[in-house]
Amino acid sequence: MTEKVDRKALRAARKEQKQLENAARGLNKQMIRFSQDERFAEWLAQALPIYWDDYYQMDTADEMDMTESLRFFDWFFYDYTPDADSKTIFQTWVDEKWDDLDDRQKTVVENWKEMPAPSAYVFNDYDAINARFKLTDYFTEEERVAKSPAGFGKSKKGDLILVRLLPVGTELLFSTVGAFIPQEEIDGLKEKMDEARKADPDGNQNAFLQRNSHLIMHHAMAKSVDEGRFAVTRLDPNRVDKAVKRAGKNMAKKFKKRIKRK
Repeated sequence: MTEKVDRKALRAARKEQKQLENAARGLNKQMIRFSQDERFAEWLAQALPIYWDDYYQMDTADEMDMTESLRFFDWFFYDYTPDADSKTIFQTWVDEKWDDLDDRQKTVVENWKEMPAPSAYVFNDYDAINARFKLTDYFTEEERVAKSPAGFGKSKKGDLILVRLLPVGTELLFSTVGAFIPQEEIDGLKEKMDEARKADPDGNQNAFLQRNSHLIMHHAMAKSVDEGRFAVTRLDPNRVDKAVKRAGKNMAKKFKKRIKRK
């Protein structure tokens, strides 16, 4: 009898976890749409060159590919503010949308109020059956197990993954598609972040990364250039995602019009 009860409880727990993860994915889509609201158009124009180290600005935003766009808007929504006195777009979204959420969505968002910043994680292993990465935080050396069905492509163990890990129920989930930094291109990253820490000594590691995680992306782009690769997709003359490019161009035009009207 005890074994049957345990199995029933396990099935119920798995079902609840799946529903929480579905809620999290739906919320992420809502949040991306919210960050494209007209009121944030000027923020977007300011944020693009910061995150992309000037490789993308408003006049080239339409040339981001899908993964670049997802990574940027993840950072823009959760972390970016134009000044120290402003709320993040995520905080504004919580203030405005909380009463519209159902209980399961509120459970998810409650765990995100202390939002974990993106960080760099050493890729140790991948469990393809359960879609889980075994990771080590590059800066704190803390071990993590995080779920992402996207897999690791051509990346190798020892590479770094730049990603945000969101707590959802009993799991950590990739908030978006991770950006990989090859192991041989890691050199100099800690020194770069140590220098940034000297200029921004206030707050704990998470608060520091919320303000400075884009510097990890800068490091990755600079190393790409050193190795003879393109820093961003728009510079690649052989890119093939024309449909995505057209969709991005329409979005960029929309924001440009909104900025001109202000």
